[in-house]
Amino acid sequence: MSTPQLRSLRIASIAVLLAAGGAPAWAQNGVDGVAQRASAALIRPGDRIELVFRRDRELSGGSTVNERGEAVFPKLGSVNVASIRIADLQDTLRVRYAEFLRTTDVDVQVLRRVVVNGEVRSPNVYYVDLSSGVRDALARAGGLLETSNKKNVVVMRDGAEIKVRDWERRQDAGADLQSGDQIIVGRKSWFVINALPLVSTSVIVIGLIQSLRN
Repeated sequence: MSTPQLRSLRIASIAVLLAAGGAPAWAQNGVDGVAQRASAALIRPGDRIELVFRRDRELSGGSTVNERGEAVFPKLGSVNVASIRIADLQDTLRVRYAEFLRTTDVDVQVLRRVVVNGEVRSPNVYYVDLSSGVRDALARAGGLLETSNKKNVVVMRDGAEIKVRDWERRQDAGADLQSGDQIIVGRKSWFVINALPLVSTSVIVIGLIQSLRN
């Protein structure tokens, strides 16, 4: 079997696995790994906690964790959540709400607050879920501009600069996001951006010079 046929067979096999819900491990580990690491982490200031009550819907809503690590919830008031792992937050809140409600059928979602700046279409503040990496945040910002340097993507965290490599494949642990992170996409150099116009202009000038000589 020729090389092109082998490639086609491999692509077809992957498509069948995806259609059947059986994505290969290498396609899942990136997303699952980020989510697992995030779930094991503690709640941080800036995180957004969304509550969805299936029965007492009027209690549903969101609260942002302040600098003291506190979030305000309906009926519970201010709760210090900074010492709680994200994976344990839902059970913790259910126990607390059991003092006030007959049923505590509540779903809890934690979102990260990140800033996306630089050579993107829509620089802004975004809330992203725990499984999101740098690639997802950049997509939320409308994607990269033509002037962006894909090899110059950094995360600013607590005053430190984290160089993010391989962010398009989501394989770099540095792509894990925390509230307060600022993602900055660098710009190509002036010469790279203007290389084609400069070459085109040079060709025209050379052509004019040659025509004048003739």
